[in-house]
Amino acid sequence: MIRKITITSENDIRITLNAIRMLTRSLHFSEVDTQKLIVAVSELSRNIIDHAGSNGFVYFEEIENKGIKVIVQDFGKGIKKIDEILQGQTNFQKKGLGMGLVGAKRLMDDFSVETSKEGTRIIAVKWRTIPYKQR
Repeated sequence: MIRKITITSENDIRITLNAIRMLTRSLHFSEVDTQKLIVAVSELSRNIIDHAGSNGFVYFEEIENKGIKVIVQDFGKGIKKIDEILQGQTNFQKKGLGMGLVGAKRLMDDFSVETSKEGTRIIAVKWRTIPYKQR
């Protein structure tokens, strides 16, 4: 399943989170991993509204029935001091849960940010945790 949702409002964030929840269920993600993914995507998509003038999208897809790849792309003016932000030295929070990029990075298994004057692209992956089987 591949899905792309344009983010222009709060409602688009809700639609995105519902779609991701459905995908995590179909892939048998644990509730903990589902919540981590939902919080991270909520924060990242909120950034599109707060920092990029509601001009961007969230794209996500299943990775071989083992994980979910999320791409968050905005067309804002880029992120200044990205290294300081990712190290937790700077906070530009306006709304959301207050976790921002640093929190989203901690919740995901793989995380990268590309930013320029033309916008920001975040690629994040959450792998499904295989539960321990009792013998």
